[in-house]
Amino acid sequence: MPPNPPEAHRFAQFAATGLALMAIVVFVSAAIRLGAVAPQPLPAGAFAILRGIHRVAASLDAVVIFALAWYGWRLRHALPRCAYAAWLALALAIVLSVLGVIGGRAPGPALSLGNLVGGLALAATLAWTLGQLRRTAGSASSAWSTSITLGLTFVQCVLGGWLAIVATDLWSPLLLVHVLFGALLMIGMLRVAAARGASGARRGAMTLVVIAFAAPAAGSLALLLAPNFAASLAHAAAVAALVIALVHTRARFA
Repeated sequence: MPPNPPEAHRFAQFAATGLALMAIVVFVSAAIRLGAVAPQPLPAGAFAILRGIHRVAASLDAVVIFALAWYGWRLRHALPRCAYAAWLALALAIVLSVLGVIGGRAPGPALSLGNLVGGLALAATLAWTLGQLRRTAGSASSAWSTSITLGLTFVQCVLGGWLAIVATDLWSPLLLVHVLFGALLMIGMLRVAAARGASGARRGAMTLVVIAFAAPAAGSLALLLAPNFAASLAHAAAVAALVIALVHTRARFA
């Protein structure tokens, strides 16, 4: 059964809005977490503003995701994969809400890591949903390379989160693994960008190239200047952009 065009369009609008709000939540969450452990912690007023932005964006995103799940139910026969993704987004949003309630303003390392990975997973789910709703033809080779790169991205997010939140010693063998996987991830991103460029999408390819270099560059700067709030926040933002762009590319084109 083909989807109803107006409903499918609204489905995509809710996915795009939810993704934009989730990007704000991820960025502000990183600012709060990094600002609390910076050599010169952010002033209380800055924390109040950041927490207010986080609360508003997260609340609005919850409403949008509920609407997304509702449209997923209505379009479950016409767009089953998108419907499943919308329901997964709702489940992740509920889990993140529970983690937030349990952790409060001072969550432990395990809850902080869960919030970080869960937030990126929710952003990725929304990006995948939006990409599927706007899907165009791709190629088997680009699908393969993008999937491999996505796997590396998942490993990098977990390793990076562990180093930033749980590990007591930054300079460890795990950091070397993180750096090595980062180099492999950049190569994978450039390969995905080349595939996009070969298909004629030069603007999308250039966006992927910029992100491919921005994430490791910001990470290297954060490492060299550690601990540095601005460099660490730039790295967190670049990683979130990488996850969103890569998942959207895989869902829409590959």
